[in-house]
Parts: sequence; structure tokens; C-alpha cells
Amino acid sequence: MSEQQKPVVAIERCMRYEISEVSEALRRAVQPFGGLEAFVAPGQKVLIKPNLLAAAAPAEAVTTHPAVIKALVGMVQDAGGEAFIGDNPGNDDQKVTLSKAGLQEIIDQTGAKALIFTGSKEHKVAGFQEQLIPLARELDQVDLIINAAKLKTHALTGLTGAVKNNYGLLFGKIKKRYHMEHPLPLDFSRLVINIYLAAKPALSILDAIVAMEGTGPRRGKPRQLGLLLASTNAVALDSVAAEIAGFLPAQVTTIAAARELKLPGSFFEDIEVKGLKLEESRVKDFDRGPGGHGKISRMIASFPLAYFRNLLYARRPYPRVDPELCIECGICADNCPLQVIDCGYGIPEFDLYECIRCYCCQEHCSEGAIKLDHHHSS
Repeated sequence: MSEQQKPVVAIERCMRYEISEVSEALRRAVQPFGGLEAFVAPGQKVLIKPNLLAAAAPAEAVTTHPAVIKALVGMVQDAGGEAFIGDNPGNDDQKVTLSKAGLQEIIDQTGAKALIFTGSKEHKVAGFQEQLIPLARELDQVDLIINAAKLKTHALTGLTGAVKNNYGLLFGKIKKRYHMEHPLPLDFSRLVINIYLAAKPALSILDAIVAMEGTGPRRGKPRQLGLLLASTNAVALDSVAAEIAGFLPAQVTTIAAARELKLPGSFFEDIEVKGLKLEESRVKDFDRGPGGHGKISRMIASFPLAYFRNLLYARRPYPRVDPELCIECGICADNCPLQVIDCGYGIPEFDLYECIRCYCCQEHCSEGAIKLDHHHSS
């Protein structure tokens, strides 16, 4: 791969969610790509797609911080574009999630508009076999997508970042059906790659000012990294994020899937890093969660992909309920793709023989009562 062909990832230091600092760091991060003016023409409609996994407050590090979204809105408007904010959160209630995540306030302050998804339109993509991807039909109303992701660990895929963030461009319950149809981490990540190829975000931003480590993407621990990253290539962006957090590429199954297709950016040695040096960005003690620690995990990651996929799946933890935290609301059962959670006696009971370990129950639990228990893993 020639120097001109190398995907570029920019890393910039930003220690606080102070809007002036975030705006300046973002401008530096997109400068290697010609600034935002290289993407946004006057009059264009631009969707800023945050990570809105759940109705969580910004301090929980579950969602893209509103300061990052506000800075992006300002940059889009400065370039003459019209800014929209939209995502399909796990609870399917975009308005509630926008409000809880602090983004409705940004909409009110800036004049940006919420893009509420109401249906789907199929897009043909040639990735892992030719497939029709049902993206939200409202995407036809915008000219380009800016993918504003959050750096977090993920119990299913290892790391969630720029590529996985495109999963929220699906509409409604299809996300649960896809979890049911693709229970293995690598198979699911192949689907996620196809969704990314169908969505084609023009620019990806990664909010790692405060990331999430441990048992993400909902119940991990906020961890200040003080970083903002940008790239036109989401795969390359995630590859650099994995390096920063100390993951092996095969431990992040979206990167492993991208390598199968030999997508640009899936091999770290082919990426050009600009801005802050990678050596200054690495975090040696980042808690990589269930799939990113230990000698066995690293040994599995060195195996051929077929072995890696099956062994990693076998070692993934099962969910369990902490009865002291559970309020018996039934949200976990409502959001289980296979409906294998029984709340008939109050405290949820899991059918572990049928559980596919997609962790939708953990992501939706508002009380943090769903834990991931390695004791029951095979």
C-alpha cells in the first residue's frame, strides 16, 4: 500500500468536555482531511449520528458526550450545512434517550433538528455475500453522515467504536432479530461490517475524552483518556483505538471481520497516524473487560479465525441477576431477542441453555442488576 493510499487517523488531546476545548480539538482532528468544509457544502443536510445506546446521563460514559455533538453541530453550521441528530437507541424511544443524554438541550440551543426514525429502506451491499441492509429510511433526507462514536468496551465484540456505531442506523426491532440470527461474535461482526458498508459515513469521530472500560457497553467504568480521534475510515479508527486500549486485533471481532474482507484500515501497519503520537496515547492499564484479558484470551486471538470464533464464544460469560439491585421491572425480558427470560416470579430467571449471550438484557437494565458471570461459562 502506497503512502497516498494509507488510511489516516488523527489523534488529538482534549482533557475536558469544555465546549471551547472540544471545538478546538475537533478542528485540529479534521484538519488533515481538509477541515469539515471538505465534507460539508453550503445547504447540505448532515446527520450527526451519536452513540445513544440507552437513556443514560452524559457522566455515565454510555453515550457520546453532548459537548462533542454541540461542537460538531457548530462546525456543520459554520460550513453552511444544516445539522440533524439521530440514532436508534436500544429502548427504541429516541425522544426520551435524546433528552436523558443531554442532546435535546443541544438541539434547543443550536437550532439543530432531531431526525426521528420511523421506518426502513433496504440498501444492497456486497460485503460478506450480497445482502440487503434495512437502514432507516430517513437517511434519504440527508446528504451525508458524520459518525460520532464513543470508545467503550463491549462484552460481545470486544470494543465498540466507529464501525459498531452504525448498528444504530437500523430501524426498530430489526436489531433484536439480527442478534438472534447472528449469535456468534464474529458472525455478528460480519453483519456489522455490512451495515457500515451500506451506511457509508463520510467522516467518523471517536469520543475518548472519557471512555468506558470493564464490562461495557452499558455497565463498565468511565475512564478519562483525554483523546479525540477522527478518520474518514471507521475501520482504521477502530484499529487505532484498539491499539490505544491494548487489544489484539482478533479480540475486537469487527476488526477481525474487516480483515477477512481485507478492508483498508483493518491492518494497523497500513495506517498513518497524525496529530498526537500513538506512544503518547496508549493506555497500559485499560480494563478491556471479559474478552480482552488473560493468557487464554490472547492465545485464542492468535488462532485461525474459525478456532478463535468458537473458543471465544464458549468463554463468554452468561448474564445473572443481582437480586439486591433488581426492581422486577421486566425490561430485561421485554428486550430479550429469544424471550428466554422468565419474570413470572418477580426476579428474572434465565434459560442458560437457550441464552445466546447477546447481552441486550444487561444493556437495557436501568438499575445495573444484570451482571456477567464467568462462573457459568463453559
